[in-house]
Amino acid sequence: MFRIVIVMTDSRKFQRIVAAALLAASLAGCTTSGGTSDDMVGRFLVAPDKFVFYNCEQLAAAAKSTTARTKELERLMEKAGPGADGRLVSAVAYRPEYLERRGDMYELRNAAIAKNCKFVPGAENTGGRASSGAVR
Repeated sequence: MFRIVIVMTDSRKFQRIVAAALLAASLAGCTTSGGTSDDMVGRFLVAPDKFVFYNCEQLAAAAKSTTARTKELERLMEKAGPGADGRLVSAVAYRPEYLERRGDMYELRNAAIAKNCKFVPGAENTGGRASSGAVR
């Protein structure tokens, strides 16, 4: 009888591990931009006209720090790895802030265009991922 209880306990542990792995894999699949783009989600996370009171120099400084942080987050997400566990870590630890920084860049671009600044944040295209939707 004791041996049967141990086998059942080990089986339940295995089932929990499998269930956790399946959950992690399914959540990691949600992090891809299949249905919505990163820019759209980023815009949703940032208040409209967040940088409306910034002058051109302040916009340039904010864009520089935002770009640096975005690149750092991209490196961290790459370092986490392409596997399900790495995507889960990226989705939980880095992706929300990454999307917020993308939204910040969108708002910085809009503010710079509205103020006719010579420097338009994101015009140099951060890693080939920035949207050109603001320049219409």
